[in-house]
Parts: sequence; structure tokens; C-alpha cells
Amino acid sequence: MNVISTVRVRRSQEERTARSDQLMTQAAIALLIERGVQGTTLAAIGERAGYSRGLVTHRFGSKAGLLAQVHDSIAASWIQRVQAEVGKAVGTTALERVVDALFRFVAEAPDAMRAMCILRFATIDPASEYRSNVAKVHRAQRRDVQRWIEAGQIAGNIRRSVKSDIAAELFCAAGDGVVYRWLVNPDLPMKALHEELRVGIVRSLAAVTPKRAPVRRVPMRSGKSGPGSRASPKNPRART
Repeated sequence: MNVISTVRVRRSQEERTARSDQLMTQAAIALLIERGVQGTTLAAIGERAGYSRGLVTHRFGSKAGLLAQVHDSIAASWIQRVQAEVGKAVGTTALERVVDALFRFVAEAPDAMRAMCILRFATIDPASEYRSNVAKVHRAQRRDVQRWIEAGQIAGNIRRSVKSDIAAELFCAAGDGVVYRWLVNPDLPMKALHEELRVGIVRSLAAVTPKRAPVRRVPMRSGKSGPGSRASPKNPRART
């Protein structure tokens, strides 16, 4: 077998592996939405994706390994969306764009968002084996938000008095909270919540330019008041 044939075989194998990973991830997302974490078994994933349980086990090692992979793949897609949306923006502009990316993700990929949140919220279980994966993504999100806030403070866009680490944690928690409530109640007015969250960010963090004090106007006295009048100190005449 020549070099070109070897490269083609290797590439073909890599393509098949990537394709099977994609199909198994898609199967896991569908099963998570339909049956939850407990009902998403390796056998069910293999059957849904068109592969044997043995291949799923060989590829991911365990159910926890597969679920961690599913979470990380969706989280990576989410992070790419945020980075593309934010670009080089900082301060409140960057945070507003994160909110836009969040609500767009909910609208455009609701199944992926739902599956990621199911996996995330399941990590409050002490027996969860992929909590470290979720915690890692949380730290990365908070770090990015804190960086945008601090850059906004340097640029004068965000108040210097804002504690960047606390504000970043609250911002991330607000987004998680809205998504959680949407998962429980899909009829939430997401458009209105989207707009209000954007407004709330600016209202709570933005630097406010001090208003110029109004010019104080001294009221004029009624009657004559000026040179030549009785009250004028320049009038040399005295009363006789």
C-alpha cells in the first residue's frame, strides 16, 4: 500500500469515527429529552444511533463518559456562539451580546439547550460522575464574563465600584435561571425576558455620567434697584 492510499484509509477511518460520534451524540440528546438521564442507557443510545452497545462502550468507556462527552460537545457549541456574537466588544455591550446569544441558542437549538441543562442540573446529585466537566465550563464562562466586565471598567463603560467577580457570577446565574424556568414552563414570554435582561444589565452595571448641576438663577427684586436709587450705595445724596 503506497503513502497516498495509507492517508486515504486513515482519513476515511477518522471520518467514520467522527460520523459515529455525531450520531451517538444526537441519539443521546434525543433520549435525554425523552427519557431523562436514567433512561438514557448505552444500549438505547447504540440502538437509536444504529450501532451496537459494544461500540458505544468501547468509544466512551461508560455511561458517565458518554454523558460527559455530550455535555462538553453542546457546551463547546454554546461557547462558539458566544465568542462569535461578542467579538471584540467589552463592558455592557459584550454582556448584552451574550444575552442575545443565549436566547438565540434557545430559539435555534432548543433540544441541545434542553439536553445540556438536564445534564447540568443532574450534577447536583452527589453520585454524579461528570460534575467536574460542568464545573469546568462554569469557571470558563465566569472567567470570560469577568474579563469583559473588567475591560469595561477600564474603558469607562462599567462603574469602577462594581466587584467584577461577584457581578460575573450573578450574570451567569441570571442566564441559567431564565433557561431553567423556560425548561419547566415553555410558555414563558422569552422575548420580553430577553429585553428586560438586557436593560437590567445596563441599569445595574453601566457607568453613569454625572449630570451637570442646573444654573441657579437669582430672582430680580421688584421695583427699582440700581444706580441713582435710594438703595444705591453710590447715591451721594442723603435724606434731609
